[in-house]
Amino acid sequence: MKTAGTGDERRGGDQYHRVFLFRGFLVGFFIFCPLLALLASSMPVHKDPSFSVRVNGAHGLDPMSGPVIRPGFNLTLRVDNNQDFTTCREEVTVTVFYGGAVVVGWADVPDFCVEKRSSAELSVPLSHADVVLTNELRRRMALELRSGELELGVEIRLVFPKGQIIPWEWGCYECHDSSSRQSFQLCRAKPEQGYVPCQRLLLI
Repeated sequence: MKTAGTGDERRGGDQYHRVFLFRGFLVGFFIFCPLLALLASSMPVHKDPSFSVRVNGAHGLDPMSGPVIRPGFNLTLRVDNNQDFTTCREEVTVTVFYGGAVVVGWADVPDFCVEKRSSAELSVPLSHADVVLTNELRRRMALELRSGELELGVEIRLVFPKGQIIPWEWGCYECHDSSSRQSFQLCRAKPEQGYVPCQRLLLI
């Protein structure tokens, strides 16, 4: 036999149960969210190393003396490693262009590593050869030299070392144990104008 208060008691019990669950959710939310935030803040922050170059002591760029120029200059490569671990590169090559296609210098750079949260400057002695310019490029170079706007393209090829294991690979495009991690950096530098940043072109 049902009593008059049974329905009210059931509804009251359901309401109490919902309130209990809601309070439990709030307690769990305010306990676990700070823990997750603390865990995330303790993870190393991944920032790609940045590369920049400086053209030093440019000479031999005299297009008015004839169609053949004999360029002579060197580079300094700067690596800023803002990561929480050491970064290394190997099989590094540098090629310097004028006019987008004319090679005016090249070099092989020794393998290097840069400690976490630090920077390194690498001297890059370039090899050169006589360069034959078209009449159009001669006129262009002469004009740019007079205006101080002569610009050289610097392409840097770098390989991420095989077998180097980097912790916290999540979210890091280059931090994998791979034998073919290759990237290219392109910089546009004016002689004796200080460091200019490079831009990553390709990763294959």
